[in-house]
Amino acid sequence: MQPLTPARANVWRRRSPSCSLRRASPPARSRPRLPPVSGNGWRRRCRAGADVATLPDSVAGLRAALREGTVSLPAALDAQHRRFRDGAARYGCATDVLAHDASRLSDPTLPLAGVGVAYKDIVAVAGRQPRCGTPWAQDTGVAEATAVQRLRMAGAHGLGMLAMAEFACGATGENPHLPRPINPVDPAAAVGGSSSGSAVAVAAGLCYGALGTDTAGSVRIPAATCGVLGLKPGPEAIDAAGVFPLSPSLDTVGVLAHSAEDARALFLVMAGQRETSASPTPAGAAVRVALCLERPNPVRPVNDDMRAALQQAAGRLGRVETVALPDLPEWVRCADLLLNVEAARVHADRLRDDTRPLAPGTRAVAVPGSILPGAWYRAALEARAGHRQRLLDTLFAAHDVLVTPVLPDGVPDWSEVHTASPGFQARALLALFSWTAFVNYLGLPAVSVPVGVDARGRPLSAQLIGAPASELALLALAARVAWPRTGTPTP
Repeated sequence: MQPLTPARANVWRRRSPSCSLRRASPPARSRPRLPPVSGNGWRRRCRAGADVATLPDSVAGLRAALREGTVSLPAALDAQHRRFRDGAARYGCATDVLAHDASRLSDPTLPLAGVGVAYKDIVAVAGRQPRCGTPWAQDTGVAEATAVQRLRMAGAHGLGMLAMAEFACGATGENPHLPRPINPVDPAAAVGGSSSGSAVAVAAGLCYGALGTDTAGSVRIPAATCGVLGLKPGPEAIDAAGVFPLSPSLDTVGVLAHSAEDARALFLVMAGQRETSASPTPAGAAVRVALCLERPNPVRPVNDDMRAALQQAAGRLGRVETVALPDLPEWVRCADLLLNVEAARVHADRLRDDTRPLAPGTRAVAVPGSILPGAWYRAALEARAGHRQRLLDTLFAAHDVLVTPVLPDGVPDWSEVHTASPGFQARALLALFSWTAFVNYLGLPAVSVPVGVDARGRPLSAQLIGAPASELALLALAARVAWPRTGTPTP
């Protein structure tokens, strides 16, 4: 593994499917620049009166440029819509491009005025029900999802709907109805699921942030494969009205973004919380870190690169204690049981409908749930609160954050996890969610954040897990350990 020091920031390598390897050397802590709408290089130019300015690559930067008048709101929105439209086709990450109504300009004083976002195609937007990775619209019973409405009311502009595994059933972006999404980090690398398009769109710089959903890791896994930040809040943090369900007791609406700061801005709006200048974790304050790198009966062990990256990231936060999670297999078993049974209920009619057959991945989740004993389901549901409380009374009574891998051995090749590939490895696919599903069962918030790169230039991501309602604290910690990244592919 390459040393995790800012001086080596330029080794974060991005590949485009149509261009050779690129290296860039901006300041060590800079984030990837958003790609160009037209022309060469990555500079995107927008007219603001007679002046020409570069469109900033962060939410805060864009808001500052709008306030200072270095970029106009109409020009910024036009650039973002064109960028999303052009890049979506290249990366196979979108199912629909939302219409750009130049006459609908948000109040420039709103917290997200001018910020372009995109939505996993599992949420209702005004005038459009989601397709959920299928060719057909699926009725959520709500005209517009609460999270989408809050973003719109805060001034954000929807750019498009994003690809996903069918009905959110899948740890990769594999979907027989849609093209394979291209990972902007490395076209040969897998793209996690089920919020595959959300991760690709953010990693490719096609939007400032994306909405995703997470039932067993579906925000954190794709974020880890594409080297972006993924926030899975607690189950009550963001209203799920208008989101098509998979497993209602596990489903969570989440955020994918370039940085903890951008994720915070979007999360506060989606959760209906007010911005505050007070930091939940003072900058530089030492925290009590529990680090878990081993689990009973691992699908795949944590490899040396991942182990070193997580140890160094944890050490940057404060005092580290290595801990064991002996109950983790039981938590995973309960999570799987709830997911299977609830998915079977959601898709009961579709399982009997031969005119619109479910994809193999969806059937693999739902069919077992139709035959599992109801007593098993009830027992897993009833045991949930006790499992969570015991973890809070033990581990979180002595620690502020639990650090684990997201992916135990880094980002696999697409051929290893694509079920129709000659090189398919079942254990590689199962390993993708071996460290994530238990968090949903316990109802805890978590953040996936890149903390290093392996020898192939692929991201190594840590999972930061906190007590209930600790989302802002986790984002503050993620900002302290995030790997310095530079460069982004040019669509």
